[in-house]
Amino acid sequence: MFNGITITSIQDAVTRLKNVKDGQEFSILLTGLRNFLKTLDTNPQYLMELEQRAYYLVNEYSDKETRDNLDSARKRVIEYLEEIMTGSPADSHLLTVLDNYYLFLESLLERPPHKRGGIQKEHLSGLKIQNEYDVQHLLYAYLKPLYPLARAEVSEDTGYGTVRTDVFLDPEHVVEVKCTRSNMKQKKLIEEIEADMVHYSAEHIYFFIYDKEKIIENPQLFRNIYENKVKGKQIHIVIHQPKIL
Repeated sequence: MFNGITITSIQDAVTRLKNVKDGQEFSILLTGLRNFLKTLDTNPQYLMELEQRAYYLVNEYSDKETRDNLDSARKRVIEYLEEIMTGSPADSHLLTVLDNYYLFLESLLERPPHKRGGIQKEHLSGLKIQNEYDVQHLLYAYLKPLYPLARAEVSEDTGYGTVRTDVFLDPEHVVEVKCTRSNMKQKKLIEEIEADMVHYSAEHIYFFIYDKEKIIENPQLFRNIYENKVKGKQIHIVIHQPKIL
């Protein structure tokens, strides 16, 4: 919190930092910023980096030098937060990452581990994708190092109900995971996608479809039909049809 106002985003923190007047305000803002980053399940390394950049020397004999040191620390923190924000998903980059997801699965589950390692082939063979929750768990682990502020299963109050985002990257980019089932028809999948298009407030919605049962007969045509703008939102469709899993 900063003067009783909750920090709602990194951009909010940057704006407030630019208006900091003294060391006390800076300290209060840093406390609010730490609390906000903790709600994002941020890697502890990010908090350590924040502390290092925020540190400055107080010269009890020179208010001017203290102020100069504070300004330098404030600018370092702003630069750091802007570095984090530039890590927000650029659309083309995120699509490439999502398209390459199966390379991650192949490397993890299908590539034979080293014979001298503790992880052996029989251990990996027991790891099978059974449903949507399995896909979400692996996808989140795949995305987290690339987008450190990503969060899983974030609830959003839409005003007429609560929806849950499978993977929240930032307020404008969310990933909704779908995994087809043996008793699922393509019509049912389409109904779920069309409903989610309306519910989420993010401008960019990425539907990550793990077509385990291969019910989508023509993936390219499916993408062409549903990958478009809907009421100001940009819909992205990513389809993976597994080879072995």
